[in-house]
Amino acid sequence: MAILLHPQWDWWTISLIIWVLTLIAIAGSLCINLVLRRRRRLVSLLIAPFLLLVLLRILAAVGITSDSVRFALTKQTYLAEIERTDLPGGERRFRTFVWDDTFIEKTYSTLVYDGSDEVALPRGGQSMAWQQRVQTSCSEKKECVDLDPGPDEYVSVRKIGEHFYILDNNLPNAVP
Repeated sequence: MAILLHPQWDWWTISLIIWVLTLIAIAGSLCINLVLRRRRRLVSLLIAPFLLLVLLRILAAVGITSDSVRFALTKQTYLAEIERTDLPGGERRFRTFVWDDTFIEKTYSTLVYDGSDEVALPRGGQSMAWQQRVQTSCSEKKECVDLDPGPDEYVSVRKIGEHFYILDNNLPNAVP
C-alpha cells in the first residue's frame, strides 16, 4: 500500500533493510531465550514461521493471494484507464498493463483486460478478429501479448477478475 503512496522511493532497498533487521531481531531473541533457558518462548519462536506458512497456504487455497489483494486495491484505476480508451466501431476493449516488470524468478507478468475473454482460450482458439485486434494494439500502442512462446519459454494465463487476466511469460533459460 505504501508503494502506491510513494512510488518514487526505492522500495526494494527498504524491504531488504526491514528483512535484515527482522532477521537480526529474531536471531537476538532466539539467543536470549536460549541463554535464559526459556524453552516455551524458544519453541514458539521456532514454530511461528511454520504456522504462518500454513496460514498463507490456506489463504491461497481460498483465492486470497498477493495478486488478488493488489488487484482489489487498484482495480478502479485500471477501469478508469480502460474507460478512456477510444473504440472505433464498438470493438471489444483490449488493454495491457505492466503487472510485474522486475525479473523475479525469470517471469514477466502483464495484467490484461480483454473484453472478449479470448485471451483465456487455449492457444490457437482465438478468433482472427481477436488476433488482428491484438496485432493492431501491439503495433500502435505497444500493448503486446504473445500467447505463442518460443522453445525455451512458456506462457500461463490466470483470471483475476471480470475480463482481467494475469499473463505470466516464463523464461526458464533466460539467465544462467
